[in-house]
Amino acid sequence: MRRKIAVLATALVATLPGLGQAAVSDSSSEMRQYVRARLADAAGMPDAAASSYARLLQASPQDKRLALRTYRQALTAGNFKLASLAAQQLDRLSALPPDAVLMLLADAVTAKDWTRASALVGRIEREQVFAFLAPVMHGWVALGQRKDDPARLVAPSAGSQLANAYARDHFVLIALAAGRTDVLDDLRRLIAANDARAVRLQLAAAALLIRRGDTANATQLLQGRAPELETARAAIAAGRPIIGAIDTPALGLSELLAQLAIDVKGNDGRSPVSLQLARLANYLAPDNAAATIATADLLASNGYHEAALALLAKIPADNPLSEASRQQRSGILLAKGDKEAALADAGKVAARPDAGPSAFVDLGGILSDLNRPAEAAAAYQKAIDLDNAAGRPSWIHMFLKAGALDRAGDWTASKALLLQANALAPNQAIILNYIGYGMLDRGENLAEAQAYIERASGLDPSDAAIADSLGWLYYKRGNYAGAIAALERAVSADPGQSVMNEHLGDAYWAAGRRIEARYAWRAALVQAEKADAERINRKLADGVSDSLTAK
Repeated sequence: MRRKIAVLATALVATLPGLGQAAVSDSSSEMRQYVRARLADAAGMPDAAASSYARLLQASPQDKRLALRTYRQALTAGNFKLASLAAQQLDRLSALPPDAVLMLLADAVTAKDWTRASALVGRIEREQVFAFLAPVMHGWVALGQRKDDPARLVAPSAGSQLANAYARDHFVLIALAAGRTDVLDDLRRLIAANDARAVRLQLAAAALLIRRGDTANATQLLQGRAPELETARAAIAAGRPIIGAIDTPALGLSELLAQLAIDVKGNDGRSPVSLQLARLANYLAPDNAAATIATADLLASNGYHEAALALLAKIPADNPLSEASRQQRSGILLAKGDKEAALADAGKVAARPDAGPSAFVDLGGILSDLNRPAEAAAAYQKAIDLDNAAGRPSWIHMFLKAGALDRAGDWTASKALLLQANALAPNQAIILNYIGYGMLDRGENLAEAQAYIERASGLDPSDAAIADSLGWLYYKRGNYAGAIAALERAVSADPGQSVMNEHLGDAYWAAGRRIEARYAWRAALVQAEKADAERINRKLADGVSDSLTAK
C-alpha cells in the first residue's frame, strides 16, 4: 500500500507543470510584478504572492501557465475565491490539471449543486488519476442528493486495493450519516485495528451518535487512553455535545482529501500535492479540525509557519482535537526557533487545574529540547503521578523521565526507573536496549548488559539502534566478527547515523580491515558533531587507540 501511495504521489507531481517557470510578457512592469510574486513565495508570504499572480493573470487571461501558477499559489494561501476563479479560467482554456478538478468539485459541493457535483465525480473517474476516490465521492454526493442507502456505492469490493483502503472508513461514516446503525460492528472492528485512523473514527461516530441521543453506544465507542478520547468522555459526563461529527458531504469529502494529503506527503512533508489537497479539505469544511491540523502541518513543512499558526488558532478549546492542535503549535514554534513561546504555551496548559498527563509530557519534551533535563524530569514525574492516581501507570512516561535523568547526569536514578518500567512492560525492546547500553557505556557488568541487549535484539531485530548496541557490546567483549555483522546491519538500516558508522569503523580496524575502517569513519564524519569529528579525524590519521574509542 505504501508503495502504491508513493507511486501516486510521483504521478501527481508530474501533473503540476505550474510549479515551473511561468510565462510572462516582456514588459518591465509585468516582469517586476512577477519577480515580486516569486520573492513573496520564497519569503513564505503566500497571500502576497497570490495577489501578485492574480494581477498578472488579469493582464494576461489567456496565459495557461500563469493561470495555473495563480491557482496553485491562491490555494496555498487559502484564497479560495481566487483559486476557484483561476481553476474556472484553466477549464475554459482546456488546461485544467486532474487535481484542480477537485477544486471544481469542492465548489459544487459547498454550493450543494449535486447535479454538477455528480458530473464532476464522473469526470474524475474518466481522468483516472483520482479514480480510486470516486466510489467514496459518489457515496457522499448521493447522501447530498438524499438517495436511498448511499453507503452501498462505497462498500469495499474485490476491486482496487487502493480504493478499498479509503472506502472502508467512509462506508461506515456514510452509513451512519444516512441513519444506519447496523454498521456499528463494522466500526468496532475498524477501531480494534488501532491504526492511525482509529481515534478519528471513534470521535466522528460518537459525536454523531450523541447528537442522536445514543449515549450508550457513543460512550462504548470512546474507550481508550488517547487524550482526545478522554476529552470526549469528559464532555459526555458533563452533558456537553462532542464536536467532530462527519455527517455531511462537505465534511466527508474534507475528511477524504485530508486523509489523502497525509498519505502522500512524504517523509519531509514538503510535497506540493499534499498541501494543495489539504487546503481543499480545509475549504470544504473550515470547521473540520482534522483537516485544519493536516493543513497546518503541511504549511509548516513547506515553510509557511505563520500561516500554520494562524490556522491552528481557529480550533476551539472544547474540540477533542484541541490537544493535538496545541501540540502541533508547540512543534511549529520549536521548528521556527521560538522555543520560549513554545515553553510558555505548554506551561499555561500544564498550569490548568484539569491538566492531564499529556500536558506535562509535552512540557517535558520542550524542556528537553531546551537542554533543561532536570526540569523535564520533574514535568514527566507529574505525568507519572497523574497516571498512578488514575490507576493507569505508563511505562512510556517512566521511560521519558529516565532519559531526562540520564541526560541530567543521574544514571543511578535513571536505571532504577528503567527497571521499574521494564517490570511494568517486560517485552519492550526500547527499555531493554536503554538499560543494556547504559550499563555498557559505563562498564557495568557486561554480561548482564549483554543479556539485556540480546533480549532487545530478539524482540526487535530490525531496529538499527538496537543492532548498534549489540555490535558495540560484541566489540567491547572482543567478538569482532559478531560486532561487524551487527554493526553492518545497523548501518544498512540507518546509513546516515554518525555513531553507528564510527562504531563500524572501530570494529573493522580491530579486525584488521583497515581500508574499510577508514571508509566507515569518513561516512561518520558527514553528520558528526564538532567534538566527535575531531576524534574521528584523529582515527583517520592514526587508527584506533584506547583513548580514541568511540562511546
